[in-house]
Amino acid sequence: MKIIINALSARKGGIATYTRNLARSFKERGVDSIFAISNEFEIDEDVSVIRLSANRMSPIKRLLWEQIFWRRLIVKYNPDVLFSSANFGLFFSSVPQVLLVREGGLFDPLYLANIGPSASINKLVQRVIRRRLILNSARFSKIIVTPSDTTKQLLVSANKDLERRIFVNRYGTLTNLFTQPQKYHKFKKCGTLKLLYVSVYYPHKIPGIVSEAVEKLNARGIKTHLTITMDLDQIEQTSGGEKDFILLKKGLERNQITLIGNVPYEKLPLVYSQHDLFTFSSISETFGHPLVEAMSMGLPIIASDTSIHREICQDAAIYYSPFLISDLVQKVEELYNDEVHWNILSKNGIKNSKKNFSWEKHVDRLISIFEKAIN
Repeated sequence: MKIIINALSARKGGIATYTRNLARSFKERGVDSIFAISNEFEIDEDVSVIRLSANRMSPIKRLLWEQIFWRRLIVKYNPDVLFSSANFGLFFSSVPQVLLVREGGLFDPLYLANIGPSASINKLVQRVIRRRLILNSARFSKIIVTPSDTTKQLLVSANKDLERRIFVNRYGTLTNLFTQPQKYHKFKKCGTLKLLYVSVYYPHKIPGIVSEAVEKLNARGIKTHLTITMDLDQIEQTSGGEKDFILLKKGLERNQITLIGNVPYEKLPLVYSQHDLFTFSSISETFGHPLVEAMSMGLPIIASDTSIHREICQDAAIYYSPFLISDLVQKVEELYNDEVHWNILSKNGIKNSKKNFSWEKHVDRLISIFEKAIN
């Protein structure tokens, strides 16, 4: 079985990590695969790749390029299956196509109601076009894969005809990398409560609300510090990030938060191990890799109350009303004063991650999906 993976959109965040891990797993398993990636994308040297510059094109040029020139490359390489790993695929593909839909915001009412209106007219037009392209890509794919039931339901709500071709294949974490440290200690109410938020920045991540919560916790006598894997300059330059920029800048001035920027994947376990509690204020996700990583490391989680967070974390998290700072503060304070519940969340997270989020099982299911598409 020969597979071509269209990973041209992989730049940062979850899709970049996913692409590198998948390439590594395919290589270890001897899967005949070729990864189409951008010229700048870093990947293991022994992986078969096609380097292309399509990621530098405008959206319209990119669409035309993929439907014309990318199609010709597929015919040239003649794979058994094409894996389009980032929402968009070929129309009328000459080979069976499996499409991975990782985009939830364009179909998520909570996102569209709270984040969508703040975008510029140009961004709004782009979102409408992207939504239509994703649905058309799905229509022309033999099999559609989503990383969660929540994402599947959002797609089905947009087009019921897709339901019978959608397969849910949850992501997993590398258990040999993200494991509970041997010297992991139960939290004790002393010193500083160290909160952690791991994510790249997009407006729907709303990290500013966590910064404001930290200020209120300190005012209540709970000494708290927040670490975020984001970059302030990048937030300032992001359309829709103005409010988060202001709130995070205030947090920096109060010396209550630290922005450490992007952390290499292999170094993330150390970052998790140096903190007490994981917070996740995002209001729209298709999966949420950091949630699984935090659970694997034994960190209790406080997340915004959304369907996807409840699906992934289950009984390993406490949920607060999205956008409501007072509820977030209350949930942190309650957990801080309840060591029994704290330790239960930690144990539940480790158990949940081992049972439901194995990376190797994800790859097993993905290969089975490819075989099904071919047959």
